[in-house]
Amino acid sequence: MTAELLGCDAVGCPMAPYQDAQCKVGNATLQVIGIANVTTTVDTRPLTWTVGQQEAESGRNGAQITYDRNFYLGTPPSLQLKNTTGCALFFEGIAASLTPPDRFGNFSCSDLLNKDCISDLITQAQTAVNPGEAANDSDFCNKLREALGNKRPSTCNGVQGSWETMVARPLTGDQALQKMDQSQCRPTTGDNYDLFLVHSQRQHPSSRELKELAAVTPVMTVFREADDTNAELSCLGFVETKAGLVAQGSSAGINAPFLGYLGLLAFTFVFVV
Repeated sequence: MTAELLGCDAVGCPMAPYQDAQCKVGNATLQVIGIANVTTTVDTRPLTWTVGQQEAESGRNGAQITYDRNFYLGTPPSLQLKNTTGCALFFEGIAASLTPPDRFGNFSCSDLLNKDCISDLITQAQTAVNPGEAANDSDFCNKLREALGNKRPSTCNGVQGSWETMVARPLTGDQALQKMDQSQCRPTTGDNYDLFLVHSQRQHPSSRELKELAAVTPVMTVFREADDTNAELSCLGFVETKAGLVAQGSSAGINAPFLGYLGLLAFTFVFVV
């Protein structure tokens, strides 16, 4: 299944004079975003994943530039996850090796990970917890991380990088996600959706090379209710857009410096057992 991809032009991000987006969400100001719908079994409406990137100066006299890549989950305001366990897995360790073969996004997850690898990863996620076995939110995430990070399928052996550095974040339970302030910018396509910061990754690239900033991060979203597991694998990364100049709040395109004219590419595979 392929998700529709949208950027700042779809949600009317405030724009700086040089056409960089200035989407303030919580304490972050995002210069580029990407939004993808996520079809799950927990609601008839899609959830959304928003990836946003913030550039900041650090070090003495701001000599070093850092980039924070934030992953936000958007949910309908009436979403109920009672009796449901959720977890998101971020395959950070292999992201750098999964650079897009086409800067305009003419690729899918299967161009980066072979189909058997994708299928086997999903199967391992589905069987991480045995039928009838109780697992709270933290246990569920730990089991998923162990199943996929420590015992990667042989069909994924060709993928370079570290699988052990996988990051698991609970989406349900006592470790409640913090709701973001969207009063100045709403980087989600859902009507009145709540937005939660799930994970943030800081990068220290030595340059603005596309390979460094546009690495593709596989993200697996898993929900379990009783013994039914819904798993989705998305490949999230930034790609150049062919859109033209846009005025603030319009729905055309964006023509900006490198970070400003990136869009998000995310191809999604959904499996339910």
